[in-house]
Amino acid sequence: MSWSEFIAAQPLADHASTDNAPTLSHCDHLAIIRAHGEEAGHYLQGQLSCDLREVDNGGHLTGMHLSLKGRGLVSVRIVRDGNDYLMLCPAGQSEAVIKSLMKYRLRAKVEFQVDNQAVILGLSGALPGALPQPGQSTRNDQGLWLRYPNTDHALLITHTEQAEAVWAAQAQERTALNGNGWRLADIDAGEGMVYPGAEDLFLPQVLNYDVTAGVNFKKGCYTGQEVVARMHFKGKLKQRMQRVDYTADMDLTPGETLRDSNGKAAGEVVSSARTPAGHSALVVLRRNTDGVLFKDAEPLNSQLGTLPYTLPWKD
Repeated sequence: MSWSEFIAAQPLADHASTDNAPTLSHCDHLAIIRAHGEEAGHYLQGQLSCDLREVDNGGHLTGMHLSLKGRGLVSVRIVRDGNDYLMLCPAGQSEAVIKSLMKYRLRAKVEFQVDNQAVILGLSGALPGALPQPGQSTRNDQGLWLRYPNTDHALLITHTEQAEAVWAAQAQERTALNGNGWRLADIDAGEGMVYPGAEDLFLPQVLNYDVTAGVNFKKGCYTGQEVVARMHFKGKLKQRMQRVDYTADMDLTPGETLRDSNGKAAGEVVSSARTPAGHSALVVLRRNTDGVLFKDAEPLNSQLGTLPYTLPWKD
């Protein structure tokens, strides 16, 4: 039986029945791009907002590839795998990520390709022992582990040939979930990405990448860096990504505009997921928005949720 046949036969839920239950998610909403070549690291350092020196030292970071006006065209979570770099991105954007990164390649010795043999699993709660420190990565006989910095979440990148055995080992005493389960885990962790529909909307610090090390202001030049640095050193952000929990039976799509009780634009959706109580979402909100939001004049019955870090608003 192939991995695709095996996972298709598994009874995967949207979410666990309780908030703290350990879970195992099949992250088929994500794809992996492998960057290889002797100049891969140098080239990506000049294209992504994060600092690859931290990745080279065993970390894993989110980062954006920006337009010249400093907005995120695509985003990735990047980790080193031997001499290569693996970039996790929304599955529907893998070709767009490659096209975006190839734009400035010229004669740089770097190649990009989708890794179709990689399987991404997400674990939340009661993590196995012998994992790396928060924010770090490590490889063992099951695959490459990426431990989140602020929550008890970890990603495991394994190969299709061993994915069934790895799944069976990790699924014991865990609720098996589909991709919605890991979208919710990312919302819990306050980890936002640029999903299809939200391209060219957000500065890195608007998605709190200045808090999660997804943007570095000392690394040197990269595409769009001047606008991002100007906002950091001389500007004042009027909006940031926050969590919103709501009970209305409505799905939200990335890039969609939400409004306040006066009908004024209050923010844009980053991502959303179903929960036992309704839905949760990451939304870029204006600073003084109270979290009471509307979609197409219909109330979401929403309120602000909590993030595992503090937002650094400037007065």
